[in-house]
Amino acid sequence: MSQANVRSLDAMRAFRVKLLEFAGVAMDVTASLQQQTIGFLDWVEHDRPNFWKQYMLRSFDVIAQARADLEKCKMRTVGDHRPTCYEEKLALEAAKKRLETAQEKVEACARWCSLVRHEIDEFDGRRGGLQRYIEADFAKTIATLERMILAIEAYAEIESAAEEPVPPPVTNP
Repeated sequence: MSQANVRSLDAMRAFRVKLLEFAGVAMDVTASLQQQTIGFLDWVEHDRPNFWKQYMLRSFDVIAQARADLEKCKMRTVGDHRPTCYEEKLALEAAKKRLETAQEKVEACARWCSLVRHEIDEFDGRRGGLQRYIEADFAKTIATLERMILAIEAYAEIESAAEEPVPPPVTNP
């Protein structure tokens, strides 16, 4: 049978207290991580796609306005000269670029939604495993440690009682 090499019951008690503190902090952290992943997933699946779809719709309006401005410019004449409408053409090109960017972002959001959902599911599986360990197995670990402390305390009491000198029996003369 192996021998225990316990040097300090106080250290074991302090370790037990630190384990309990760790369990509390770890539970708080796992709950916080869960909230953060839910918030991030909502942002990726709802906020960003809606933002870029609205941005795309506004881009169509900007393109329509830029085209109208270009047509107005082309219809103007100054004397016998028609203006180049350079600024209006630049505005139309910028509006088209804006629409192209919005369309790319909408497509990117669709790709990222499934990827992020998969990664968060993977992460939640691991986080859930840690949380279950802390809730169930960690409690068993602490209970085992408590039993060990009690057993060592009981052993120490037996040892100290055995080391006390036994008074000689009193004889009645």
